[in-house]
Amino acid sequence: MSHDPQPEYSSRLQSLTRSGNRLVFICALVLASLSLLAAPTLAHADGSLSLGSVTNQNAAACSGDEWVSYSSHGTTYNMTCASATLSGCRNVQDVNFTYGQLIPPGTVNGVVVFLDGGGGTTAALETDEYDMLQYYFAQGYGVVQIAWNSDWELTPDANIQNAACRPATFLNYVYNNIYEPLTDGRHGNSSAGMCAQGFSAGSAAIGYSLAYYGAGDYLDNVELLSGPVLSDLKQGCEVPQASPVTVCPDGQYGCRMGDDKPWTLSPGYVPFDAGMVRSWTDDNSCQGSIRTSDESNAAWLAESIVDDNTGAAPTFNYPDTSMSGWLCRSLRNLASDCATNPNDYQNCPNNSSTQGQLFYKNITRDIAPPVFNVYSVDGCEGPEGVSAGTVDALSVRGQAPQGEVAIENDMTAQCFHSRFR
Repeated sequence: MSHDPQPEYSSRLQSLTRSGNRLVFICALVLASLSLLAAPTLAHADGSLSLGSVTNQNAAACSGDEWVSYSSHGTTYNMTCASATLSGCRNVQDVNFTYGQLIPPGTVNGVVVFLDGGGGTTAALETDEYDMLQYYFAQGYGVVQIAWNSDWELTPDANIQNAACRPATFLNYVYNNIYEPLTDGRHGNSSAGMCAQGFSAGSAAIGYSLAYYGAGDYLDNVELLSGPVLSDLKQGCEVPQASPVTVCPDGQYGCRMGDDKPWTLSPGYVPFDAGMVRSWTDDNSCQGSIRTSDESNAAWLAESIVDDNTGAAPTFNYPDTSMSGWLCRSLRNLASDCATNPNDYQNCPNNSSTQGQLFYKNITRDIAPPVFNVYSVDGCEGPEGVSAGTVDALSVRGQAPQGEVAIENDMTAQCFHSRFR
C-alpha cells in the first residue's frame, strides 16, 4: 500500500540508462509547456459522484529526483512542473499539489498518468517506477506525474471514497487540458491513448475513479500494480479477521495464470497497512485487538471501492477502458515465520493481491472491457514488488518475462484510442 524502505530500493540509481536493447528514437528538443491559467474541469466524466476542479496554477520547480527526465543523443528532456490547488470535492477540503508533464517532440502516441502508492505524496519513489516512465517517454508517450502536499486519502469526514474525488479530478483535468490539446485531429494523433498506471494505493485511486467518478468515459487503458488495495475496507479492517480469499479461482474471467495455481490469503490489512487506513478513516479499531463494531464495519464498507451499494452506486462496466492487473503470487525472499511475525512487511505476503481480487471478480464476461487481464506474478521483491517478479502467463519458449517489461509492453500495446471501443 505504501513505500516501505527496502534494500533493493534504498537509493536512486545515478545512471538513468536502461539495460537491454530498446529502440530510442527521441532526437529533438521536447515541446513541453504548461498553461498557467486556471482551467475548469470539463464534463467528460459521468459517475455517481461529482468531480472538483483544478485552480491556482503557478510554475514550480520539479524538485528532487522523483520527477522523470530523459537523456538521448546528448539531449536531456526535463519535466515541466506546476503547483496547483484541487478544490470543490464533496466533503473534502482543498488540497495543494505539484504536477509535471514530460511530452515527447512531434506527434505523441498517448499520455500516461502515474499515481504512486501510499498517500501519493511522492511523484515516483522507486527506481522501477522511474524506469517505466522513461520507457513510455522513449516510445512516444507523454508522461504526467503528481505529488500531493498531504495524503490524498485524508478528509475531514474520514471517507476515502469522497477523498478519491481528488485523483479522479486530476485524471479528468489531464484528459481535458493536456491529453486533448496534444492529440486532437488538428494538432496530433487522434488514435493516441489517454492512460493511467497506479501502484498500490495509486491503483486504488484509479479503481475509485473508474467505479464512482466516470473515468471509464475517457481512460483507454489502465495498468493496476499490486491492488487496488482499498477494494473492501471492511474485509481489510474487521476483527475477527475476514475469511481468506482465493485469488483467481478456476474459471474466473480475465485471470491469466500460465502454469500458476490460484492462491489463498487473508484480505485483512497487515499492521503496516492497517496503520495508514486507521489514519485515513479516523478509526483506530482497524485490525485492532478487540472485535470491531457494527458501526465501524458498515462505515468501512460504505467507503470502499466495492461498497455493496451501501454508499454511492459503483459501476464495474468499462466498455471503453482496457485493464490489466498485476498481483504478487509469491515472494522471492519469503520468510518462514510469517504466520507468527506479521510485522515482517518486506518478506511476508500482504493484502494487495486479495484486495485486488475483491475488485476484479466484479468484472465479468458480460461487462468485459476491450482487454481485461489479471496476471499472477511470481518471485516478487517484497509483497507488492510485481515489477521485479516474473509473469508465467506471458512465457515465451519457457522464459517468463520480468514484470517491469511485461507491464511496459502491455501499456504500449493497449494505450491507444479507437472509435470502435
